[in-house]
Amino acid sequence: MEFVKIGKNEWCTEDARFMHDRNGEPIHMAKSIEEWDSYCLNDDYCCCAYDFDDKNIKKYGLFYNVHCVNQWESVVPEGTRLPSYEDWSDLVSSLGSNVPPDKYSQSEVLIKLKSQKGWPGKIAFKNPLVGTNESGFTALPGGYLKHVMMPTIFHGKGQSIHWWTTDYADVLVSEYDKNKFLLEPKSNPDDFFNLKYDNYKIGRYMRLVKL
Repeated sequence: MEFVKIGKNEWCTEDARFMHDRNGEPIHMAKSIEEWDSYCLNDDYCCCAYDFDDKNIKKYGLFYNVHCVNQWESVVPEGTRLPSYEDWSDLVSSLGSNVPPDKYSQSEVLIKLKSQKGWPGKIAFKNPLVGTNESGFTALPGGYLKHVMMPTIFHGKGQSIHWWTTDYADVLVSEYDKNKFLLEPKSNPDDFFNLKYDNYKIGRYMRLVKL
């Protein structure tokens, strides 16, 4: 793994793709939505590739389920940790303004975080949505997994990216968020473990920081 200093932390320059926990035990690799749902329901660690297609792992990394987040200290590689909402807040504030200068332009934060390739060139005659990657963070639009009472399981590849935090905050780049980086604390983390809801089946990427 390679790291870059942004704000107070050293951030990994790519999304995680580890497949074993710190004890060397394999993390289940789901190959279907049935397997993913089963692991999530039974409180098992699991991960998967976008579209369950291993060809997506090298570029985008892996989705991890909420149980990997809940036990992240036993899961993520030695010498790294899963960032918190506060860590992400520091990253965003260290890169400048997160307010787009106009409705057709991205915020300074997005431009510096996004990779130079992989994002949409233009949407509805707006300015290009790629970045300069000035920060070295290399954010790629790997999408997210949300199997919540809808036929589509994977969403947003090529346009968005969602990450986990230790406190289950909403941290993402989305085509729906008016060209800024979305960072919001989660109001009720328990929703991810309440089987009355479907949030326990959500899959997001992990972007690790160095200890």
